[in-house]
Amino acid sequence: MNFDLVKFQEQNPSSGPMPDWLQRIDVEEYERLAGIGYQPKQIAMYYKIPYWEFMSWFNFPFSPLAYHFKRGQLLQSAKEGMTMAADAISGTNATQAQRWDKQRKSRSLSTAIDEICFPELEMEV
Repeated sequence: MNFDLVKFQEQNPSSGPMPDWLQRIDVEEYERLAGIGYQPKQIAMYYKIPYWEFMSWFNFPFSPLAYHFKRGQLLQSAKEGMTMAADAISGTNATQAQRWDKQRKSRSLSTAIDEICFPELEMEV
């Protein structure tokens, strides 16, 4: 599966032609790499893309590279959270229950701050 570039091209008409390397990145693999902690510089090296070129496309507004990077991190965090929640609910692992509670409270605080300070921002999907 490759990136959906229609919205990006509409939002960034001055971006010019899409680089050939963008089509050879598998989005699901890219999201997994982001989710397990690789940074954009390392991902660029993994796909044999010059770092400066990768980062210039990564930093465009509405960049599919940035979107899928953040999505990969979110998916991994969500999977870990669901596992911790299941372990906490089952009562078999007290340490997981404590970690899950701490993570949940941290996420709640972050969400509340965003809602109060930045109510006009909507999540781009």
